[in-house]
Amino acid sequence: MVRKLIGKAALAVAVAGALATVAAASPPPGRTPTSAPVAQVSVQDIRVPVPGQRPVPAYLVRSAGTLEPGSQAGILFLHWLGQIHSDRTEFLAEAIQLAPRGAVSLLPQGVFPWRVAPSGKPADVTAIKQQLAVFQACLNWLISKSYVSGSRIAGGGHDYGAMDGALLANSDPRVHTTVFAAPDATWGHWFVKYWLGFTGSRAAHYKALFTSLQPVRHVSRLGSHQLFQWAGKDIFVGASVRKRFAAAAPLSPVDFFPGSDHQLTTGAQIARDKFLTTELGLSG
Repeated sequence: MVRKLIGKAALAVAVAGALATVAAASPPPGRTPTSAPVAQVSVQDIRVPVPGQRPVPAYLVRSAGTLEPGSQAGILFLHWLGQIHSDRTEFLAEAIQLAPRGAVSLLPQGVFPWRVAPSGKPADVTAIKQQLAVFQACLNWLISKSYVSGSRIAGGGHDYGAMDGALLANSDPRVHTTVFAAPDATWGHWFVKYWLGFTGSRAAHYKALFTSLQPVRHVSRLGSHQLFQWAGKDIFVGASVRKRFAAAAPLSPVDFFPGSDHQLTTGAQIARDKFLTTELGLSG
């Protein structure tokens, strides 16, 4: 799958090895720098165990040092499929900025369809369910940390990450709030268009395999605690998809960035973090 996308700013930090402690790269969006000491943030390269599957690589991002029990909100960030940071690094700089404000973030690596392409067979349904099981294990692992408050759990996702995130948040009542950036309403559309090239009845039959798993059917639970982010110059997600999500989740707020493409911009991050700050009770 090839997508022509505008590049974004370089990642604020490069992580190598098992553990890195870094200074937060900049003050939170909207805040003015002061002479106060720069917060130290721990970035761990970990492997999260997954029942019946291989452990999944992930970054755990949190404030360095000892954290009091239940003192931190938890965020599961699920990345996109694109040309820039098409892996678990997509939200890394953002997670580093949020850590000093009281958020612990887990950023797992996705496999299907990021590293394993759709086959055009019913096995693709199984692959989605296996990927969801991986992300569910990651969410369970994050919530199990003593310093994470079980009542302040968020999901954040972009593109395919948002599509997986919709199914996960709908099925797990522990997720309190979500932000979904530029998801498609269905699985088969992009699979057929960018990988398989099916047409006619063959395409229709394949797309029907995912009926119970369509993301747009799994976004009604959270209402106003769920934010959608869309781009006006998105060649992958058009107005018809936005309307389907609006009809399925009429109470959910929407950010629209008319000058952005599917990748979105730092403006989307600022809006997303403002929403998460309110929803999770992070320090402003």
